[in-house]
Amino acid sequence: MGEFNWSTTFNWSTNVNKLTDLDGQIIEGSWINRAQEGYGIGVFFEREYAGVNPDNGDAIYYLNREATSDELNSGAVFDKNGRLVTANYGAAERVVIGDPNPDWIGGFGNNFSWRGFDLNVFFQFVYGNDVYMSSGRFTTANGDWFDNQTKDQMKRWRQPGDITDVPEARFLLGNGAGNSSRYISDGSYLRLKTLTFGYNLPGDMVSRVSMRSARIFIQGTNLLTFTNYEGYDPEVNADFTASNINQGIEFYSAPQPRTITVGFTLGF
Repeated sequence: MGEFNWSTTFNWSTNVNKLTDLDGQIIEGSWINRAQEGYGIGVFFEREYAGVNPDNGDAIYYLNREATSDELNSGAVFDKNGRLVTANYGAAERVVIGDPNPDWIGGFGNNFSWRGFDLNVFFQFVYGNDVYMSSGRFTTANGDWFDNQTKDQMKRWRQPGDITDVPEARFLLGNGAGNSSRYISDGSYLRLKTLTFGYNLPGDMVSRVSMRSARIFIQGTNLLTFTNYEGYDPEVNADFTASNINQGIEFYSAPQPRTITVGFTLGF
């Protein structure tokens, strides 16, 4: 049995991608992802959510184009912080609202050993990616469906003058439930991926039973996650959408399981 030993591992990579030539094509994914020249592959392309009209509780969207004279004269568009917005979802122009590609990916770990005991701690991290929480369209007062609602509904618009980013709940109407940047969330995270503690039995002890080595251990996986992500788990992707273009989509995706394992290894 040796004395104290400590080793550290670290890996880091950066992800830079940009489509430079698609011969003018625009390739739409099966959800809101898109492949388009000048952007990273799979960027999210949809309406840009602008919040809630405090006068009537309507969800509003940035127009992201020049308004027509009819729109201006009818009051269908109005100014919010120097930008034109509209409650007409179909009138708002689709734009790039997020990028599922992370800027950084990596991990770091520490290994300690002392007189037969060993401890391994490994963290993984992802930084700079967005996740589209498509389940939010059904859990944020979408009156067309019957899903349980999220707690943000406690902050919904209720009366004229309310300042909030959660639209009024309307029976049989999905106010603000269309695909938009409302459901984009920061997917960056730092996760304690594995934590393992073990003990190697002394050689003279195991040799008595005709073994070369024996080790007992306990291991935890996905024990802690530090993130600003608003859903269950930022390390997700809906199975039915996954492809080179379709990525970073959450749709009631099951989170990574937190597990505790106890075991032993024997050498003969």
